Amino acid sequence: MRRGARGSSNTPCPEASVSQLSLLFTPITIGGVAVRNRAAITAHGASEMFRNPRLAPEPYIEYLRRRAAGGVGLIIAQALYVNPLDDYPAEFADRHARLAEAVKAEGATLLLQLVHLGATFRSDADVRRPPLWGFGTTLTDRGEISHAMTGEQIEMMIAGYGRIAAMAVRAGFDGCEIHGAHGYLGQQSLSPWLNRRDDEWGLDRTLFLRRVIEVVRGELGPDRILGYRSATDDLRSPEDEGLGAVGSIAAVQAMLATGEIDLVNTTVGHGGKSYAQAIPSYRHTEGVNMPRTRRLRDAIGAAVPVIGVGRISSIAVAEALLRAGDCDLVAMTRAHIADPDIVSKARRGVAHRIRPCVGALVCKSRKLDGFSEITCLHNPEALREHEFVVRPAEHSRRVVVVGAGPAGLKCAEVAARRGHEVRIFDAARRAGGALRWVERTAAADLAGSVDHLAAELEILGVKPELGVTVDAGLLEELRPDHVVLATGAARAPGEPFPGAETTRVLSGVQALDALDGDGDDVLVFDAIGANEGALVAEALAARSRRVTFVTPYETVTPYSGASHRMEVPDVLRRRMSQIVTQGLLGFADGRVVTVVRPEGETIAEIEVGAVVAIVPPEPRLELLETIRATGVSHSIVGDAQAPRTATEAFREGALAALVI
Repeated sequence: MRRGARGSSNTPCPEASVSQLSLLFTPITIGGVAVRNRAAITAHGASEMFRNPRLAPEPYIEYLRRRAAGGVGLIIAQALYVNPLDDYPAEFADRHARLAEAVKAEGATLLLQLVHLGATFRSDADVRRPPLWGFGTTLTDRGEISHAMTGEQIEMMIAGYGRIAAMAVRAGFDGCEIHGAHGYLGQQSLSPWLNRRDDEWGLDRTLFLRRVIEVVRGELGPDRILGYRSATDDLRSPEDEGLGAVGSIAAVQAMLATGEIDLVNTTVGHGGKSYAQAIPSYRHTEGVNMPRTRRLRDAIGAAVPVIGVGRISSIAVAEALLRAGDCDLVAMTRAHIADPDIVSKARRGVAHRIRPCVGALVCKSRKLDGFSEITCLHNPEALREHEFVVRPAEHSRRVVVVGAGPAGLKCAEVAARRGHEVRIFDAARRAGGALRWVERTAAADLAGSVDHLAAELEILGVKPELGVTVDAGLLEELRPDHVVLATGAARAPGEPFPGAETTRVLSGVQALDALDGDGDDVLVFDAIGANEGALVAEALAARSRRVTFVTPYETVTPYSGASHRMEVPDVLRRRMSQIVTQGLLGFADGRVVTVVRPEGETIAEIEVGAVVAIVPPEPRLELLETIRATGVSHSIVGDAQAPRTATEAFREGALAALVI
């Protein structure tokens, strides 16, 4: 055991002279290491490219360097997976050394997370992989049965943690974090339903992690930080072979009793569907998990600093949590994905210019869906920092943007920042385009993305000109050098299903406008499978409407993103009067709609007052020929190019502006 108690959350950095205006900006000492402030970025799988020695490491290095330059105090780099069988190639040490050099040069403290996934996910994505290793023959939530490690293999696993810790030391990291949560191997070792062994590893379920701590600390030495990530509650009761809150706290106390842990990083749940609570979406308030964090901190007597986690998106909430004593550092991970300068902007007194995290979970969903890189709903620069550098234009041009939705607003903002003379028009009376409909749903926070751009444009001296229809006459008057067509999409001509002309058919936006309060039953037909159909159906049910949800897919919202698929099906099951999957609208005869299987078999005949048809729209390109006739250069972005999601719209708007 090392010297006494580890670093206290109230220990100041010796050299710092900090602003008294914010506890967030106050330095903290963790295990003898001075950290410049209490804002943290926790480990998140941002780039699989960085984990592949054959692919370029620069995007991830710049991604973290950029956030370090923005002023964050502590960064925990994405996990390097423990290999119990062998050392990693030298290239891994090299790229981690480059990462450490870049991040620490900007003044941030850097840890490396150590994890083995254990009996989670599947092994068959890589034909070279051995079976999943676990503490028993566990069936994962992806349907694969794990191999139960032998005692010798457990010792090999522990040694694997040590080898990565040694590499982190050579690379120049300030320490490591051992992952004991999210349903991975560390948490599996603690969990009664996943570790039923009758040997020493099962009779004392804390033994595995305590041995890992011992080995990792031996490699780190006394002067580097050793963190431990734990669930404050695994959300599974002891009656269901879980630990619950009491058992989870007891496990943390056992790790602290080693005298080797300097920092506790928190989360909730046990992986799988509980990710929806561990990484909360726009459906949840900021800091939703903090009551559990406070209970843990109180239970351990604030013996070491505790990181509060769970949708802490704003400076104000972060500061309030610190002042309340709920935690000692605040994880603002997704907030930094959205805006790497969140800390520096707050310190400069321009917090109103922070690009907000709106809880869309595009970032985490991409990781869970198996994509190689994350991105952000409205910060397309994330992991593409080199590509999206905004440089002054060589020549200022007159740029006309037609459409003030996500694509148009983003294009106008970037073009104005480059020094172009920008005017943006929209026939609607309010900027925001099609995304505005979310304000009447559980996803209302998403509207913050377009609100931010509207505010930025005002600062840049560009005011959207609303209620204006752009035509040939206006283009002749404006004489632009470049036109950006960001006119979005509209309902396609024709009827969306047989007999639609005999019943009341509404789009999602029309339904939110027209169907208020008690009234006739409603059928929502979601042919797209993203988020719109479910959000509209949920909103209508909240207005005391009986809603039947029909989709042609095998499950609801298959293309909403993995994070939402963990939460939305349960929401719909609670609130819909009926859900029909693999169903089509066969025919409507007045108020009776026949729902059929693709092969024609009748599923149900449902009497409704309206059908809400979430069907593919078509790009609005009425102005395109007029623009072409003028001979002026032009771009088409967002839904006007191909109707997709707001993520693509924001990205295309930025890219179009960068090449004008």
